[in-house]
Amino acid sequence: MFDKLNIPQKFPFPYKSEIYTPKEQKILSNFFTNIDKPVFAIYNLPQEVVGAMFSRYSRSDKSVRRLFLDEFWDSSFGQYKMNQERLGKARERTAVFYKKVFAEFGDDSVIQMGSVHIAFEFISQIAGKAIEDQRIGASYIEKSTRYVDFGKKTGTHYLHADVPEIARSKYYKEFCDWNNLAFDLYNKHLETAIKFLSKKYPIENFADIKKISKRDEIERIEKAYQRALRAKAFDTIRIFLPTTVVTNLGAHFSGQAAENTINKMLISPHAEVRLLGKMAYEELNKISPNFLQNIESDFGSLARNYRSETRKLQEKISDKFIKNMEKEENLNDVKIIDFDKDFDIKIASQVLYTGQTKTYLSKRQIVNWCKKNRSLLPKIIFASITDRSRPEINRRHKLPRAFEQADVEVEFFKDFGIYRDLQRNRLSSTERLSLNSEYLEIPGEYKEKGMEEVLSDYLKLHKATMVLNRKIARDSNKDIRNAAQYITILGNKLRFNIRANLRQWVFFSELRTIPGGHPSYRTAMQKAVKQIISKLPYLEKIFAKVDWGKDYGLGRMKSEIRTQEALSKIK
Repeated sequence: MFDKLNIPQKFPFPYKSEIYTPKEQKILSNFFTNIDKPVFAIYNLPQEVVGAMFSRYSRSDKSVRRLFLDEFWDSSFGQYKMNQERLGKARERTAVFYKKVFAEFGDDSVIQMGSVHIAFEFISQIAGKAIEDQRIGASYIEKSTRYVDFGKKTGTHYLHADVPEIARSKYYKEFCDWNNLAFDLYNKHLETAIKFLSKKYPIENFADIKKISKRDEIERIEKAYQRALRAKAFDTIRIFLPTTVVTNLGAHFSGQAAENTINKMLISPHAEVRLLGKMAYEELNKISPNFLQNIESDFGSLARNYRSETRKLQEKISDKFIKNMEKEENLNDVKIIDFDKDFDIKIASQVLYTGQTKTYLSKRQIVNWCKKNRSLLPKIIFASITDRSRPEINRRHKLPRAFEQADVEVEFFKDFGIYRDLQRNRLSSTERLSLNSEYLEIPGEYKEKGMEEVLSDYLKLHKATMVLNRKIARDSNKDIRNAAQYITILGNKLRFNIRANLRQWVFFSELRTIPGGHPSYRTAMQKAVKQIISKLPYLEKIFAKVDWGKDYGLGRMKSEIRTQEALSKIK
């Protein structure tokens, strides 16, 4: 089956398995499906332990297996390992049950009841976003560009994927030179950014160290400052990173989400993603084979063919009609595209419908009443919700589900780094256009005194990126042309749209405007909310916890101080 999918034999990163002692190997073999590959599943561990390990993933450059050994291993975990003979018999009975379910009912909802954890290490940004393009029944944690230095090397090789389509082409040397340039400049200007930011946001802006008598308190503040400063520097300089830069990704799937994700990955236009799909299937098949029956089957083949045909048809019809449209040079970075003009009727009618305790009126009857009494609807809507401006209320206190009845669509034209941050929003429909190298996001800091060389080198990298991207995008080989998306940097802008209901927009915007958030996505979400409010003005008060502050400097400073205080209390 895999032979027909043009899957490369070689992993697209010079991966070398970590060396473990015989004792460590024995421990790891009880909980990880392999100890020498970059894709592996996790089993026999309490869910909360796996969650904690993946949480550490985001702020560490260690593999999750090393994190487990260094920080989480406890001999008591042995109690979770079933006797292998009993486990084998249980799986035999399970296999019979699943086959019976599929044969008799054709119903795969039963595989929503179980879940799996899997890790993908040393994968590109393109691959990471392809894996995360599965919303229902899935959760992810990824190594953060804010907390981890991505400028390191494995041997002499920077942390970038050797894209299979390009690695075997005439462009490979240029590709390597371009990657080296991007990482060299990232490393060079990380220190420039730290120096610049330490002058712009000195520690004295946050605490008067001279007036603090306790040495341990001074140390906590200084440590918090250094961590916040470094996080801000990483935020400022990450746009130099190429989209080939590799990351570690932890995923939690329901059985059905795992099956859907793997089938989707296996027909990706990118060879790297197809290989990762095959590897994920092989590892998950070791622990949950009955979740994956619809992959190596006629159903799986049909599902993949359907997805592939649909994608090709959409591309064909889009190319046919788009070429005849008059191009409008619209470079607005945030623009509302569509909103529900009957939002008040839909929300108010749902409030009245689900709030009934003594009557049982139909939804149609209530909707018709709302249409005739539209002037009363604002009063009905706001009488049904608490005042969210109260200080004890926070973004986790969500609006009632009645606000899910109305949708809003917003288009963003922002850098790929911001797309990565906003795509992770679970309860929205988010799609993007293909990446290209033409447009560039230039942060305000790059135009300030002390950052002249950073801006100059950033523009230099952009030019080099465009030159190579255009060469590859014009190649006669379609597979190589598809790989042009890898010849971009996190600072390149792309278009993507987000459609979500109002309940989700409120939560999403309040989450992404917190003081510690990345300045670029904070600004983008503030613009989105302003445009939503301009169309739905009397709903302004429901966005009560959106933070409108423009510049918090070291936005992580308060959070880091709280973290240091909490750590000091842990024995």
